[in-house]
Amino acid sequence: MAFLNPPSIAVPGFTGRRHFAHWLARSILFLSAVVLGAGSAHAANDRGLLLEATKGEKRVYLLGSIHLADESFYPLREKIERAYASSDALVVEADILAMESNPTLQMKIMQESVYPAGQELKDHISPAVYKQLQDWLAKRQIPEQNFSRLRPAIAMITLSMVEMQARGLDPNAGIDRHFLSQAHQNNATVLELESVLEQIKMLNNLDDPELYLQQTLEQVSEMDSFVPRITKAWKSGDQNDIYDLVIRESLDENPEYAPLIDKLFYQRNRGMADKIRDFSADHDTLFVVVGAGHLVGEGSVTELLKKAGYSIQQI
Repeated sequence: MAFLNPPSIAVPGFTGRRHFAHWLARSILFLSAVVLGAGSAHAANDRGLLLEATKGEKRVYLLGSIHLADESFYPLREKIERAYASSDALVVEADILAMESNPTLQMKIMQESVYPAGQELKDHISPAVYKQLQDWLAKRQIPEQNFSRLRPAIAMITLSMVEMQARGLDPNAGIDRHFLSQAHQNNATVLELESVLEQIKMLNNLDDPELYLQQTLEQVSEMDSFVPRITKAWKSGDQNDIYDLVIRESLDENPEYAPLIDKLFYQRNRGMADKIRDFSADHDTLFVVVGAGHLVGEGSVTELLKKAGYSIQQI
């Protein structure tokens, strides 16, 4: 995929509370998701990662989400749309559409994302890392003030979003948003496994957010090779390849990422699996949309549901 470097990239949401909350919610969903680039126009023939978990009369569809995509991913495979249509409730990591109409929540998101007045990002990270950030901002022609009060983890995911959008990806085309739009339009039941606010607080409690910001800045160019590889893995529905790309390779190349992987995936997987089981008690069929990294490998939501007595098959 060609690296798109327009003369300037506006950072949505730094001009107002509402837009900032939208941008940040999408950024957070991006961080723990499989991010896919443009692909074949034959989207309906793409397999995708869809699993079915059954226990007695209960059924749970698990769709590995694409949080940033483009129009070439639609229409989705018919079996995916049928699974959604047959379900009693849509389950997502966080209902970002509900957040967009909640000014109180948007204010809380803003407050958690930035330092209090009088404090700046450069006061909390080393001069060397801040210089790296300044260089990146200059390259992208983004005003430094847009990042000046962001907390390190929020700066990390925001610059990641900028880079992915520079490569032609669009959070408005994400699979989670696709189904959320349908659910809201039809007044269908939407259940959250987490919330945007919970996710922000989790990120701000990372042990060494400066390290992750620094390494994100240093590895920006690697997105060019990662995107087509993960695109191919998702389109083929290959769980092993997705696990290798999202988790195993990250840990092999950067062992210091272990606490981040644990917090972003394994700890959250346990909470997600517990909530899915609780929701399933009240609904015969659920359609769950989460980042594909949560559905593959040891300690995944899929494995935890299997240990809880569910039969799992990829469909």
